[in-house]
Amino acid sequence: MAHQRISSRRMGIALLVVFLMAGLLVSRLVDVQVVRAAELQEQSAEIRTTSEVIWASRGSIVDSFGNDLATDVDRYDVSADPRKVGDFRRDGETVTVMAAMAEIALITGANADELLYAVNSDPEAHFTYLVKGVSPEDRQVLRELRNPWLQMDLVRERTYPFGPVTANLTGMLGRDEPLAGVERKYDPCLRAINGTATYQKGADGIRLPGTTQLVEEPIHGGDVKLTIDSDLQWYVLQTLAEHGSRLGAQYGSAMVVRVDDGHVLAAADWPTFDPNDFSESPVEFMGARSFSSPYEPGSIMKSVGIAMLIDGGYTYSEDKIVAPGFYEVYPGRFIKNFLVADDRQLTTAGVLHTSSNTGISVLADRMPKAEATNYLREFGFGEVTGIDFLGESSGQVLPVDQVDVVTRYNQFFGQGISVTAAQMASSYQTLANDGVRVPLRLVDGCMTNEGEFVPEPVAEPVQVVSASAAQQTVRMMETIVSQGPLRNTLEIPGYRVAAKTGTAEIATSSGYGDDRVISLAGMAPAEDPEYVVLVSFYKPQTSRVSTAAAPAFHEILSHVLKHYRVAPSSEPAILPPLTW
Repeated sequence: MAHQRISSRRMGIALLVVFLMAGLLVSRLVDVQVVRAAELQEQSAEIRTTSEVIWASRGSIVDSFGNDLATDVDRYDVSADPRKVGDFRRDGETVTVMAAMAEIALITGANADELLYAVNSDPEAHFTYLVKGVSPEDRQVLRELRNPWLQMDLVRERTYPFGPVTANLTGMLGRDEPLAGVERKYDPCLRAINGTATYQKGADGIRLPGTTQLVEEPIHGGDVKLTIDSDLQWYVLQTLAEHGSRLGAQYGSAMVVRVDDGHVLAAADWPTFDPNDFSESPVEFMGARSFSSPYEPGSIMKSVGIAMLIDGGYTYSEDKIVAPGFYEVYPGRFIKNFLVADDRQLTTAGVLHTSSNTGISVLADRMPKAEATNYLREFGFGEVTGIDFLGESSGQVLPVDQVDVVTRYNQFFGQGISVTAAQMASSYQTLANDGVRVPLRLVDGCMTNEGEFVPEPVAEPVQVVSASAAQQTVRMMETIVSQGPLRNTLEIPGYRVAAKTGTAEIATSSGYGDDRVISLAGMAPAEDPEYVVLVSFYKPQTSRVSTAAAPAFHEILSHVLKHYRVAPSSEPAILPPLTW
């Protein structure tokens, strides 16, 4: 009986222990599944959940035909978790870490020893890059390796298919932001906003199927469409480089403008840079000098001055004057010509044809300086062009009260005034367009990511001088091509061409030195101009006279006429007399 009581007691104690343990387990289960369920689930999700970037594409910059000048391309960054890197089995054979690194190096061009060092330098690290910027083709080959610890993540890379050809216009994209040109100014249109997504992964680090959730939608950028013809831009740049090198020039610029709408079809600056790899390029090559570098234009300004004088009623193409060998501005201060020191009986057409400084000074004396200043500003000098390019200079037109007795005359032949190549090309567009200045246009508009085209605002055209004044000036410019010493260089068979040369002295702190800017600007067909071309070279060494710019101008204009299949001139020129 005593033995039974002891057994019952032991059984009771055992049952009590069982019930206590069961109670503890139930209590723990309630705590885990009910009381702390939300907290533990959140912690578990945090451990398993990983976020990733959903890349959005920055908008493209395209030319007038839709060719990409700047665009995003898919690239892949290859990485690994050093803790998981090791030998693995493939097709029944063991692939060692060293062999795996050799395979990756062979495909990507990386160094196998450096890849091995990347995963061994910190074996406890959770992440290390192996190769960045792998192409989609190489990524596919890497995937075929079936390497379980290799990770490849999509990234976007900016590329410029035309490289240096349009770099001065597109600018470039830095690591974090656009740095110059259209990339920077039109960033609000081009900008992309990446999205994010989350997914869960298992203990082996592999993504769990069906767990991906989109958190934020990616927003792709819009496309900016330029007026540029990339094929023409390439030709113009090659021509500039060839002739600029031959002349030993510091740099050169050239522009092609369509007359009727002011579209800039080419705006090249040489030397240039490659926006795909600009880190080693000199800073001075990275801008758009056509817009940002003002200079005294020299005698190509005389065409503008003559048109102003005709429109103001102060002269006409056949007006007869005596151009003195020296024009006395005030006692002891004279304006002289480049070569001729004798008095000459010239018409106004002859003044422009011979590029007579004294002749145009005689004519300029008839126009009050306030009126001359107003005309210059109407032509667009002293303000940025309608393009308003990033970093564009307005040049300088002196206020009337600062125009001294010398500047009053020499601004008519391109001194005492500074202009950009873009402004100068715009003034010749005005002459070619019957005196109507159509604001230059480089950007056509923005195609948003929603498919809506938003055109770039354009200012209204301005009638600067009368059609008669512009047409008379163009006829005078024709004599320079058909009857001047550059006839054999400038004439284009079948076409009437109007042009004007310019040699400008470069001012220094101590006055004008020996360096020059040589230019040539003109248009064709002269009877109804369709295209304007301007070429300029800064500080040429082998020849410092404007005639040295003629071959480049001739090549570019000839190419433009053929490229756009412009019909040859169908009527002969009736040109004004040059002397009397």
